[in-house]
Amino acid sequence: MKYKKIVFGLLLVATGFTACNKEFDTLLTNPNYPSTTTADVDLYLNTVQLNFNGFFQNASSYAGPLARQTYWGGPFYRNGASPSSFDGMWSTAYTGVIANADAMIPLAQSQKKYIQVGIARILKAYTLGTLVDMFGDVPFSQAAKGADNTTPAVDGGAAVYASVQSLLDSAIADLGNTSAAAAPKVDLYYGGSAAKWITLANTLKLKFYMQTRLVDASAKAKIQTLLTANNLINAAGNDFVFQYGKSLSPDSRHPDYAGDYNNNGGGGYLSNYFIWKVASEKYTGNVTGVSSASVAATTGDPRLRYYFYRQSTSNNYSWANESSCPCILKSQYGSATYPVWYPSVPDQTPYCVVGGRGYMGRDHGDNSGGPPDGAYKTQHGIYPAGGEFDYSQNKALSLGLGAGGNGISPIWLSSFTAFLKAEAVLTLGVTADKSAAALVTSGVTQSIAKVTGFPAAIGYVNTAIPAASLANSTQTAAYIALVDGLYAGAATDAAKLDVLMSEYHIALWGNGIEPYNNIRRTGSPKNVQLAATTATPGLFMRSFYYPSVFVDRNSNAPAQKTPGVAANKVFWDNNPDNFIK
Repeated sequence: MKYKKIVFGLLLVATGFTACNKEFDTLLTNPNYPSTTTADVDLYLNTVQLNFNGFFQNASSYAGPLARQTYWGGPFYRNGASPSSFDGMWSTAYTGVIANADAMIPLAQSQKKYIQVGIARILKAYTLGTLVDMFGDVPFSQAAKGADNTTPAVDGGAAVYASVQSLLDSAIADLGNTSAAAAPKVDLYYGGSAAKWITLANTLKLKFYMQTRLVDASAKAKIQTLLTANNLINAAGNDFVFQYGKSLSPDSRHPDYAGDYNNNGGGGYLSNYFIWKVASEKYTGNVTGVSSASVAATTGDPRLRYYFYRQSTSNNYSWANESSCPCILKSQYGSATYPVWYPSVPDQTPYCVVGGRGYMGRDHGDNSGGPPDGAYKTQHGIYPAGGEFDYSQNKALSLGLGAGGNGISPIWLSSFTAFLKAEAVLTLGVTADKSAAALVTSGVTQSIAKVTGFPAAIGYVNTAIPAASLANSTQTAAYIALVDGLYAGAATDAAKLDVLMSEYHIALWGNGIEPYNNIRRTGSPKNVQLAATTATPGLFMRSFYYPSVFVDRNSNAPAQKTPGVAANKVFWDNNPDNFIK
């Protein structure tokens, strides 16, 4: 009997374990890796949106320097960046944006969350198109397959662009689906407005078609269709921006603010060329038809004090010496013995410093070491980085100064649309809601309004700012009249295009992707600063090296690019090798 009881007891225990195992089986879901049946669509979307902004910022930080919008060290194009430099951006694109969008879309479709589907498709489309613009041929059809394909091959850039347009068309259909379930709980860009996302999708279609206008004869008709419908980002209320915050931990600040505003002096260098283009170009007799004598001292670009912050406003650079600013000896404040290859300095572009008002960045291709100049560097201002407004206060940078980093990523603004329309009218002969000249005026006007209205838009108040330092209607009207005169006075369409693209270049501050695209497509601005420390920097980089995480770990990846060869052009760039210096 004792034996039977023991056996029976063991059977009960075993049975109990079996029953428990069956109950435990239902709980074996790792919350860190949710299945498609338990994942939250809106959390997926939040991840896609955050990663998308990270991708934009990374791409912008590499593209802007080549367009002279931000500082590029060089001095040779072939070694301006290494393949490993792009690893983070590449990973963010494929594992952060594209993989999460692909995982989210079928789940959202099953729940009829078509607005979320449309948003994901748009962000994926922008990311893919920008990867083509940066690298050329990239993985698409075989990408983001996970374990099913760990070595994806590339698709041709033109094929990826065609898929981008298809994604945007599908997104428009999804966003217009009247049977859609609730809008996203959190939409970091448009607050769940399907109509605004549709307007963005149409605007991106125009952007990518304009990129192909040199190589695709059918682009003109497609562009005309979009311009006729005109459901584009034409007003600031539809601007596509990412809003940062002021939190230090976790850090929600604009990355340019986080890099510049600390208690140890300034961060990186700004581009002397870009500062000069905003601060001095039109006011030193360097523009045809404009002499310094004809420009009143009270005029100037209204955006200047919003774009850049001077820690020192010494007009004669009295702080500069061989230790703090070695190149000063060859600037307009030194011996004026410039490098022999540097053309007409400082009449065309600055060398070492931007004369007249104390702005100090660094020249294109100057790879010299960093002297003790942290207290003198011009740094990012209130727009778009959320920094300090410059009212000539001669105040060193410090943590929390200004708007505390409460800036934006200006991914696409209404002013950009106006300039792009103007380019289409001027170069393709299409018709838009305004003439090319009126669209240039509109672009400048909207850009100035966006920038000068930015402090109020983010709730920044500083009663110490004197009224005389703020932009006013008289200054704005004078600047617009000056640009209108330059455009009207340009004798050829090529000259008009250069005026147009130069103003577009200025309006793009904070977005490095578009000026890099523009300069490869149009060659403008024409007067870009040459490399400061060598006469032979090599051929301009028409696309970037493939990231090392791609070519080193993927047996199906193309061979790494050889620097300085024509094959490095992306598919839509058919301009000559020496088109850009």
